[in-house]
This record gives sequence, structure tokens and C-alpha cells, in this order.
Amino acid sequence: MWKLLILSLYLGVSVAVTPKFCCEPGSAILKRRNVCWNPVSNVTNDIKTLECQFKLRLLRYEINSDGTLLLPLSSKNFTVDVKSYCLGNATTIKDLELKNATETALVCSDKKEKIIDDKVSGYCLIVSVVFLFLTAIVYAALSELRDLQGKSFVCFCISLGLGMMILVIMKLMTYSDMKLCAVRGFLTYFFFLASFFWTNAISIQILLCIRRPSTINYKWKDFFWYALYAWGCPALLTMILAIINFVPGNHSRPGIGLMHCWFYDKENQWYYMYSVMSILIIANICIFIYTSVCLWRNTFATSHLKALKYKFMMTLRLFVLMGVTWIFEMFSSFMEESHFWVIIDIYNTLQGLMIFLMLVPFRRRAVKAMYKQGWLDCCTNAVEKHLAVGEDDEQDVMAQNTDVPMEDRNGK
Repeated sequence: MWKLLILSLYLGVSVAVTPKFCCEPGSAILKRRNVCWNPVSNVTNDIKTLECQFKLRLLRYEINSDGTLLLPLSSKNFTVDVKSYCLGNATTIKDLELKNATETALVCSDKKEKIIDDKVSGYCLIVSVVFLFLTAIVYAALSELRDLQGKSFVCFCISLGLGMMILVIMKLMTYSDMKLCAVRGFLTYFFFLASFFWTNAISIQILLCIRRPSTINYKWKDFFWYALYAWGCPALLTMILAIINFVPGNHSRPGIGLMHCWFYDKENQWYYMYSVMSILIIANICIFIYTSVCLWRNTFATSHLKALKYKFMMTLRLFVLMGVTWIFEMFSSFMEESHFWVIIDIYNTLQGLMIFLMLVPFRRRAVKAMYKQGWLDCCTNAVEKHLAVGEDDEQDVMAQNTDVPMEDRNGK
């Protein structure tokens, strides 16, 4: 009698801790939609083993002996009880024979429904990427714009554009290989940080120009040191982040490549990314305050003063355009999703378009260079009217540098 009772209790416990399967045999989980799909009948059904509206798909997890699911994130032992997850194979609708299906776990999520789909922000990012690369092409192709600041603008636009491009891939494309997914996350982290370090490098250039406001700097030697700083620091921080993320231990990990390609939560994103951005933003603010005081107190040659003030204001607008949107992005991480923050996010994803407008059509020097090369022959009258209104603050300094040989400009 006692043996039967103990056996029945044991079997009951075994049944209770056995992980549930999301779909019936022969069916698989469709990626992104998180529904069960039978490739033979081509019929989809809701996952009935989980009673929750929102689900997260995990590729890296462990199952404990008591049936709970363990996320290998940190020493906090973040676990999910048996009722809140199920197991299955995930694939795409093109995989009719389920040859490319990958083992996965679906976990109930308490997140609220998004006001706007990721695809919308993804398409806005594509617009930004196109205009950032256009800006980089214009500045790289025209010798009049390839001074130290112009080269820095090229690197800034390329860094921000590549970061946004990889972010688009993460938002719009499905993924099954979490190692490749983690690589995308680290590359996005690197390029976004690099764009911030380039804004800091450009600010430092304006600050140093006050000490020697003589001629426009075309030398590659000075650019090399700025590039070493603006790309070297993000590379070092990315390597440190990867070590923290993958090396075993009791430390808190960023969780890149755990559930998706980005940080596990906003707390980790603040700790490893937003903190660095905040330091650079504060540093830029201090540089701008000091530079503005120096520019409006000191006396240089009139032409150089006007050019310095113009470059300073252009750099300040670039900082405001990029810095303020990211400040709002940081604040939004503390707030619940609302229509206001959605508008801010959309504006943030379109900052590439704003940067293009500021650095190309709204900068007379860039318009003159394109007009000189014949790029704007299709709209000659409009360009001439645009250039006839007002004065070019950079013109006097440019005139003093037209006699400088290209060998000197290239630092040879």
C-alpha cells in the first residue's frame, strides 16, 4: 500500500516538472509570429500550452532538474517556472521539411503591446542610412571638403550609418544562429559608440582651432590621431563587453545573444552603453561652453573668427541634433511606452536625414563645391539664387587656402 502511494506521488511529481511542448508532433513554431505551423497541411494554430499574450523566443537556456528553465545571464539565477514556458522547434514558412528548424523555448513575457511595429522604425532607419552614406560620399569625393573636419564628418557618418544598418538587420530579419546574432549586437554597439567618440573628436578639433586659427588643416597625420582615438576607444570597450558577456563567473552579464541580439534589459544597456554616451555628452557640453566663451572674448583675424564661429555653430548643431535625441532615448528607458516617446523614437531614427540636410544643402561650402563639379547643373538657377542670399562665413578663409598645393594639403 505504502509503495503504491510513494510510486503515485513520484509519478505525479515527474509529470508536474516535465517541460511542456509548444506544438503537436509534426508541427513547428513559426519565427516572429510565434504560432504552431504544420508544413503538410499549411495550417497555423495558436500555442495552447501557454496562456499568455506575449512570448519571447530563447535559443540559449538550461533546464533544471525540477523542470524550471534557467537563463545563463548572471549569478542571480533568473529562472522561469514550468507553467510559463514551452519547448519546440522554430523555423520559417519556407522550410517545408523542417530541416533548418532549431530547438527553442518560448517564455511568457509581461511586456505590453507596442504602439508602433519594429518594421516602421526599421524603415525609418533605412532612410537615415541612405542619407548618412550620401553625406559621406559627398564629403569624401570633393577635395574642398576633405579638411580635418570633413574627414571626421565622413567617419562619423559611416560609423552611425553602419550602426543603424546592422540595427535594421536585427529589427527586420529573423535569426536562428545566436552566435551570429551576438556578433551583430557587438558590431552595433561598436559603431554607435564610435559615432559618439567622433562627435567628441570633432568638438576637440574646434577647441584646438582656437589656439592656432591659421589655415584649414588638410593633413592626414592629425587625422590619424583622431581616428585612433575615435575608433580605438570603442574597439577596446567592445572587447571588454564581449569578455564580460561570455567569460564564466558570478558577474552580471549584458546578455547580448541570450534572448535576442541586443542587451538583455535596459539596466544592462544603461550600465554598459548609456553610461559611456552620457560621459561623452557631458564632455562635449563642457567643451562647447569653454569654446563659446573663448570665441566671443578673444580677437582673431576677422575672416578666421567668422570661420571658427561658423564651424563651432555647425558642430554645436550636430551635437544638439544627435545628443538631444539620444538623451530623450535614455530618459524613455525609464518611462512606459507612450505616443510622445514613439514620436521621439521616430525622430531619432530619422536623424541621418537631418544630418544630411545640415551638412550638405544647408552648408554653402558644400553646395559651392558640388556646383563647381557640375553636380547641380540640373538646377543651376535655384542654386545661384540660394548662394546669392546672405554671405558665406567660410569664403574668406577658403580664398586664403586656394594657393596651398595639394601636396601640402595631403600632409606630404
